[in-house]
Amino acid sequence: MDTIAHGLAGAVIGYCGFRQRAGRAALAASVLGAEFPDIDIVLLLVNSETYLNWHRGITHSVLLLPVWSWIVAFLVWDMMGRKNFRILWGASAAGMLSHLVMDWITSYGTMLLSPVSDARFSLNLVFILDPYVWAMLGVGLWAVIRSQKPRPGLICIGVLCAYLLLCSAAKLHARHEARREGGSGELTAYAQPLRPFSWTVVRDEGKAVYWSADGKTEMFEQFYDDDLLPKAEATEAVKTFRWFAANPVVEKLTENGRTVLRYRDLRFRSPLPWGTVREGLFVVAKVAFDSHGNVIASGLASEDR
Repeated sequence: MDTIAHGLAGAVIGYCGFRQRAGRAALAASVLGAEFPDIDIVLLLVNSETYLNWHRGITHSVLLLPVWSWIVAFLVWDMMGRKNFRILWGASAAGMLSHLVMDWITSYGTMLLSPVSDARFSLNLVFILDPYVWAMLGVGLWAVIRSQKPRPGLICIGVLCAYLLLCSAAKLHARHEARREGGSGELTAYAQPLRPFSWTVVRDEGKAVYWSADGKTEMFEQFYDDDLLPKAEATEAVKTFRWFAANPVVEKLTENGRTVLRYRDLRFRSPLPWGTVREGLFVVAKVAFDSHGNVIASGLASEDR
C-alpha cells in the first residue's frame, strides 16, 4: 500500500503497548519500521528495470525482517536514550510486519521469501490506494492518542481485519458470478479504486484475454507471430516483464514507421468511479523491429498519462 497507510498503521501499532512501556522511542521505532521496507525506492535513481526487479524484494522479506527491524531498533535506541532495546526491536518488527501484510493484500506482488525465492505473493483484496483504510487507521490513531491505552488500537486492527474479510467475500462473489457467465479461462479478480466491493475480472483464454468491469466486457487479442514473437521473448526487458506481470497482453503497434510489440498487464487496468478507465500502463515492455524483422530496441517504459 501507500506511505500514508503504512505510517498510520505503524503509529497505531506503536500505541498498542509499546509506547506505554518505552515512550516515544518505541513509537518512533514502530513508525520507522512500518515505513522502512520502501527504502528500496532509491533504486529508481538507477533505472526503472532495476527498480522493477528489486522493489518489494529483500526489504520486504519475511526471512530478513528480524535483521531489518534490528537495524531500525538500533538506530532509534542509539539516538533516543539507549534504553529498552528489546521493546524497540519488538515495536520495529511489529511495524515492519504490518508493512509486509499491507503490501501482500494488494495486487502488485511482494517477494516475501526473498532472497531464497523471487516468487511474488499477492492476495488482491484491496486497491493499492484505499481511503477507507486511511479512515479506519486515522480514527484508530485519534482514539489511541486520546486514551493513551492499547485497547482502541487493538479494536482498530480488528475492524481493519473485518474489512479485509468483507473484501475477500466480495472477491469470491465476483469470481463466482464471472464463472456463471461462462468461459473456461483462468479468472483473476481485482479491487477497483474507491469501490472496495466492485471488482474487475480478467479471464485469460490463451489467444484472447477478457477484461470485465461494471457489467461490460472488453476483449484483448493476443498477438502471435512465428517470426517476431520469439525474438521479443528473448529480450531481457520482456523476460523481466513476464516475471512481473499477472495478466500480460501482447499488442502490435506502429511507432515512427517501425513495428513495435508492446507488453502490458491488464491487472492494472481499472475503471474509475466517474466513468473513465485508467489504462494502467505505468510499466510496459516494448520491443522495436526494423523492416527485416530484427530487434533494434527493447526496454521497459511507462505510458501512464
